[in-house]
Amino acid sequence: MSGMIATSHIENRAVAQMRITPSKKPSGPSGMRERDLFSLREAIPFWFAVSSPLTGLIVGLLGAWLVTWLTS
Repeated sequence: MSGMIATSHIENRAVAQMRITPSKKPSGPSGMRERDLFSLREAIPFWFAVSSPLTGLIVGLLGAWLVTWLTS
């Protein structure tokens, strides 16, 4: 019975240590964590900034083509 108590005490200490120690995520090939490689919080504004001028250019060209087509 004392062996059971010692094992139980060791298991409790291991569980307590796991709770205290922060878990480390595996690193990618570049040494950065996966969430640091691609952050949605940074990706959305980036794509809005890139796509807005391109969308404006396409709409502007289509508008110029429509005006020239209607006036000819």
